[in-house]
Amino acid sequence: MLAMIMLCSAGVNASAIDPPMLGNAKRISGKWVGHYECFDGKTGVTLMLTGHKSGHVEGSFSFYPMSSSADMATGRFVLVGSYYYDGSLILDSGAWIEKPEGHETISLRGKVNPAFDTFTGTVPECFNAEFSLEKMQRLHYDKTLD
Repeated sequence: MLAMIMLCSAGVNASAIDPPMLGNAKRISGKWVGHYECFDGKTGVTLMLTGHKSGHVEGSFSFYPMSSSADMATGRFVLVGSYYYDGSLILDSGAWIEKPEGHETISLRGKVNPAFDTFTGTVPECFNAEFSLEKMQRLHYDKTLD
């Protein structure tokens, strides 16, 4: 029994196994607009996100052609993810809402800046190509988002 306890406790550091802390994601809520680059080139993106105090985030990812990629298809799918205290936002794809033929969903891994007005990072499915999004500002301040 002692050997089992020693084996289980050997080298275990509590801080090394603690997961990152989820942050209040309410300020993530809203419309985010920008672009990402993948196999089809530069692609327009609009995210509609709802963030919760628990750190969980859900919403939709819409993609569409930009002026430089006018032949590209449009589509939309569900996103789910988590926001962390360090500003990290991890969004994974869910079910298709509007699926164009020959397209796959993507996920986003990045950081939201301290002002909660930009979200930048990488797209793992596109060999970590970059994305950049800006939050569209509301016309009034909503205290419930703090």
